[in-house]
Amino acid sequence: PPVHLPWFLEEFPPLSRPASTRRAPLRAAVVALASALLAGGAALAHPPPEMPVLVGTPVAPWPEGLTEPHDVVVPLVLVVDASGHVREVEVEASVSPTLDQAAIQIASGWTFVPARRGETPVTARVRAFVRFVGEPPPAPPVAPAEPPAEAAANAPEPPKKQAPRPIDVLVRGAPVARAGAETRLPRAALEAAPHRSASELLAVAPGVAITQHGGQGKAHQIFLRGFDAGHGQEVEVWVAGAPVNEVSNVHEQGYADLHFVLPEVVRQVRTKAGPWDVRQGDFAVAGSFELDLGYAEPGVHSAVSYGSFGERRYFVVVHPEGTPEGTFAAFEAQATEGFGPSRSAQKTAGIAQGTFLLGDGVEARVMASAYAAAFASAGVVRQSDLSTGSAPRFGTYDPTQGGASSRAQLSAEVTRTDPEGESGWSVAPDAVARTLRLRSNYTGYLERPELGDAVEQRNEAISLGARGHYRRRVSLLSEDDALEAGFSARHDWIEQSDGFPADSEGRSGEPRVDASLRALDVGSYVELAVRPTPRLALWGGVRVDGVALRASDRVPQANVREGLGLHVGKKLSAELALTDELHALASYGEGFRSPEARSVQDGEGLRFTEVRSVETSLRYAEGTVARATLSGFASALGEDLVFDGASARSEPVPPSRRVGVSVEALVRPRPWLVSNASLTYVRGVFTEGNDAFVAGSPVPYAPRLVARADLGATPVVGRWMEREVTLRAGTGMSLLALRPLPLVGGFAPDALLVDLTLGARVGEVELRFDAWNVLDAAWYDGAFVYASSFTRGAPKDLVPDTHVTEGAPRTVLGTLILHM
Repeated sequence: PPVHLPWFLEEFPPLSRPASTRRAPLRAAVVALASALLAGGAALAHPPPEMPVLVGTPVAPWPEGLTEPHDVVVPLVLVVDASGHVREVEVEASVSPTLDQAAIQIASGWTFVPARRGETPVTARVRAFVRFVGEPPPAPPVAPAEPPAEAAANAPEPPKKQAPRPIDVLVRGAPVARAGAETRLPRAALEAAPHRSASELLAVAPGVAITQHGGQGKAHQIFLRGFDAGHGQEVEVWVAGAPVNEVSNVHEQGYADLHFVLPEVVRQVRTKAGPWDVRQGDFAVAGSFELDLGYAEPGVHSAVSYGSFGERRYFVVVHPEGTPEGTFAAFEAQATEGFGPSRSAQKTAGIAQGTFLLGDGVEARVMASAYAAAFASAGVVRQSDLSTGSAPRFGTYDPTQGGASSRAQLSAEVTRTDPEGESGWSVAPDAVARTLRLRSNYTGYLERPELGDAVEQRNEAISLGARGHYRRRVSLLSEDDALEAGFSARHDWIEQSDGFPADSEGRSGEPRVDASLRALDVGSYVELAVRPTPRLALWGGVRVDGVALRASDRVPQANVREGLGLHVGKKLSAELALTDELHALASYGEGFRSPEARSVQDGEGLRFTEVRSVETSLRYAEGTVARATLSGFASALGEDLVFDGASARSEPVPPSRRVGVSVEALVRPRPWLVSNASLTYVRGVFTEGNDAFVAGSPVPYAPRLVARADLGATPVVGRWMEREVTLRAGTGMSLLALRPLPLVGGFAPDALLVDLTLGARVGEVELRFDAWNVLDAAWYDGAFVYASSFTRGAPKDLVPDTHVTEGAPRTVLGTLILHM
């Protein structure tokens, strides 16, 4: 008969499960006070209930017409309700569409003795395995020989059949969400539409818009809930437990380049649209992104792509059979001539990760990556020149713009979870080496009428860091309460320069910045969780970060400046289960952005840019089949940043405020069908004024309205030549609307982009066609307002004008994939 492996509960069950009825002795005295802290509390962690027990011995017959000589195991995640019936089934790691659907059908009919907390039956999520037992080919019949009677009497007894050896499995649940704005996007939602980079995956999250105005190798520009986060100045980005943001980058504070991540190996994107979590640190002003890596299908998979504008790409990934999804190695080489002058790019990247179970609840993960790119940039064009025909649609004023970047990284994490759920800890060190060179010209000949305003920026950095936490259960209001403490540390060594490069006639350049920088950030947090009633969870804590900066200037004269600052941020949240499916959440958080090292003044403390945010949400979840969230939010930022053409970077502007609403929904009625949609509207205004902006005027550039819809289907439609035939169809639609323009007033033109993917797979061979901007919409990837003069020797013109970068036209890419 089939062998069924043990069942293991997730570490953190859903909040809607009733808590233990046993309470600490002080419960009656403090429950009223805790209930009043509806907007406060701390990191909730639940002890696992008694596990559900499978009733009977179910069988796993092979689908009709299909068998293998060896066993095949399909891992599942089940939701078993309080009556013992399987309410939902999800395939955790796909084996094949046919076996996946057969396993879902088999598991749906299982019956359990339900999980219990004390004497109360409860709903629980569990992991399970359906094993399809192999059927080896029958041996040829052999006529049995009659043994002699004496030999038969002395024949040894046949060995007794051994029971199957138990298999240890470590299961870790996702941490409890701190706000309705916390969204986890699974692989199915990320793969519904085509994506050329990991940065583009972020656009699937609610309220996020992604553009790339500086060339295909430059970090993308990120907009999140009305914040122009630039290249990372207002968002914290993590990949496989390691930070991506760069401290005191010469181009932009918090620069976050995700080109080293191959989109195919991103398993999940977790978005926190706000500073709600005590684990969030520097740059978590608008929020945070965390990318988890993994590749689902075992084997060796290689792809060759060719498409519009001479784009070529080679990709290969190896996921050893029998290893966790997080163990893989991948490589990419890509090049394109670009859709116009000065838009060519080349890139190569490799990334590998291994995950290991070490026993006694200990798990280890190691990730290494290397990446290099070189790219050209067309820069900006005056919108007035495009309107009059003085400049072609995809033209450029300066063909020498562009840059190069590289990144090498090593990170690891060791995590231990107590099998009894009493405690857990983790330690995660990382090391990163980065280089960046950018040459740009946003103002033409405004500052230097004869030589031109081209600026070259160089940044080299080495970063060493670590973070970790310790959590344990405590008994205050219930046995489900928890206390957690954590730390983070990071030290950066940075070399940077910024100035006018040497011209074609041999005249030397003029450096504006030439410095060595040091940055140290040490942070710590503590968080307490309580559950006053079975349906009310409160969590809250405080995070303290100390930042020390040192700048050693070489121009205009040798000078050393040092500064130290301290930031204290409070986090308070609550979740009330109105029903098992519908929850109400309220959150308050304080975040910060550290200053650039070049801004340090001796004898003065560091000035942090602080943000205070609030949010209320209603969140509905029907297991893994459907979820929806409606949120209202507001934030106040102490000092905003707006792009300045003369310095080719974002510069400080007055404080601002943002108020908005967001709605998002994800539906997955079948394992092969997924739909995800969101709409966010935000109005941001300056609360104070200066020479360029008056109080009450709109915060520029960030779109007020962002809408996104994705739909993907991968059904199995039959068999051909004894191989499964799977079709693929998907689309992604993005709307960026109401992008305010400063000084000249009005808005940049709206952009509606539609992407499409179509493909088919027969066994080991897959053919796919991806298309971006299939409607061939003319749109602006970026729009900025400032003064410029692109005529050499012309008198200085300080009248501001709108400058734009053209977005890519229709682009098609065909890909042949071999799955071995």
